[in-house]
Amino acid sequence: MMTLIRRRAIDRIRDRLTGEAGLTLAELVVAISMLGVVMLIVTSTLASVQNVVVRENARSELNNNARLALQTIDRNVRSGNLLYDPAAELGNDPYDALATGYMLRVYTQAKHQPVDDPRCALWLIDDQQQLKYRWWPALDPDSATDWRVVADGVVNRDLGAPAFTLGGDGRTIAVAFLVNANLSNDPDATQAFEASLTGRNTSFGYPVNVCEDLPAVL
Repeated sequence: MMTLIRRRAIDRIRDRLTGEAGLTLAELVVAISMLGVVMLIVTSTLASVQNVVVRENARSELNNNARLALQTIDRNVRSGNLLYDPAAELGNDPYDALATGYMLRVYTQAKHQPVDDPRCALWLIDDQQQLKYRWWPALDPDSATDWRVVADGVVNRDLGAPAFTLGGDGRTIAVAFLVNANLSNDPDATQAFEASLTGRNTSFGYPVNVCEDLPAVL
């Protein structure tokens, strides 16, 4: 009995495949609907995967930039002759915001060329989540370079967390960068990059006026 039923079912399928009647309207609607659902699922999955990849790439780039900035600050500070106290930068932010803890000035022997003189290096986290850098010859702020954006997504200001702190010995700078490409939507993704850096030449009593005057805003 089962063999007869199976045989009739196979015959009906064979007739449908070899016949010219085609699909009914109802069958066609069902097939198109099923295809639409499948395509929607596939498209949503691909979009989700793409968004994850984009976010991870952006996060990786921000983290790499923060690490590179930390390495450069390390060179500035370790070759530093004079470290200015970031807590004393209250009115010095060129963007009219509170600079306390978000600006670092160093009179440093870290140079681009061996013949260069010591220079004034300035690091700033602005109110656009950008870490910026510029430098100028000592006592000559009018010759300062333009600001260069070193890293984006530095959210210390947004979280009220100082990035630069001078130790009680006047020789050690604690640096703590908080980095997040999308703080408002994904606060748990914030990464911290921290270091404790000591200036090797700060005990020689360099005059504080060498980098006292800040360059004009550019």
